[in-house]
Amino acid sequence: MKINKFIKPLAAVSAAAVMLSAAGCADTSWSFKTSNAEITNGMWIYKTYSNMNQAIQKYQEETGNSIQPSDEDFADKKVEKKNIYDWIADKSKDDCVEALTIEKLIKDNKVTVDKESIESNVKMYEQYITQYGMDTMYEQLGVSMKSAAYMDSTLATYKEDLFKKLYDKEGTKAVKDDEVKKYFVDNYTDYYYIHYSFKTTDDDGNSTDIDDATKDKVTGAFAKYAKELNDGTKTTAEIDEEYKTDFELGDDGSVPSTASTEVLADSSMNEDVQKEIKALGDKKATVKLIDDTYYLFYKGSISEKYNTISDDETSANGITRLSIVHKIKDDEFDKYIEAEKKKLKYDTNNDCISKYSVERTVKTYNDFVSSQSK
Repeated sequence: MKINKFIKPLAAVSAAAVMLSAAGCADTSWSFKTSNAEITNGMWIYKTYSNMNQAIQKYQEETGNSIQPSDEDFADKKVEKKNIYDWIADKSKDDCVEALTIEKLIKDNKVTVDKESIESNVKMYEQYITQYGMDTMYEQLGVSMKSAAYMDSTLATYKEDLFKKLYDKEGTKAVKDDEVKKYFVDNYTDYYYIHYSFKTTDDDGNSTDIDDATKDKVTGAFAKYAKELNDGTKTTAEIDEEYKTDFELGDDGSVPSTASTEVLADSSMNEDVQKEIKALGDKKATVKLIDDTYYLFYKGSISEKYNTISDDETSANGITRLSIVHKIKDDEFDKYIEAEKKKLKYDTNNDCISKYSVERTVKTYNDFVSSQSK
């Protein structure tokens, strides 16, 4: 009976030893995985690093104050009413689960990924990172270039290929040409304007009005340009050249003009400027003084502009059929991925998450920055 008193404690010690041994040998090479794909520890670390930067930006937007990871009270800060470390960890987990979701959707939807584009993008990504010396920092964090490129570049390519598979011309939920055209004509604006400030700065740095002779020259020239555009005798490109001559800028001179085709609500344009452009009829021009700046406005025909749009992703005007489809379907696409993310079954490697914690990433990053300043 006396021997039994020693057996239980010894058994407990042995069990504890086994558990410690198992913990020491835990596989921390992956963080999240499904039967289809795996997020490595380096990919997880990379997301904690990139989301650390996002958290800093969000904190500054919310508070108007700047912070650095090296601040003594960094760990006490809050982002979106959540402790900053918890926010980074939760966002990183969400990003990793989204990556697994995209991998699954690529397979489920039988998407043919553009391997050539992926390889090209990864190569450019690696060149960019190396050029700015960030490869050394990644190495210290424990992130391979391959892991960073996958989370930043490859996934973006996968996501775009999935979008095309669903909504492009031959997609399973293809957006019809009539719908694309209607959206473009109803939402986009083709515009052009030239501006000239009626204020100048004197030698003492004070703001003063320009002289009356210059004002008369500007108003006269802009009235002429508006008439030519309204009559259809000049194009906006020709107006630029005329401005160079009238204001003696020379062939290489920079004309203060802007020409674009976009959704005005998405632009950062002055609201009063937007209002004037919206009020114009197609192929009409006008002049207007707004806040001491004199403008010539012109609105082109949006229907005619649509006829210049092609499927070419390198289109000169920056607008392609696919870019319009993105405007129409991006919200639906995001909701689709979010819904699939919630349904995804995956494994979490808590040993990896614990070993490569947000705290570790912040400390390693701070150590690297400190080593570079010595």
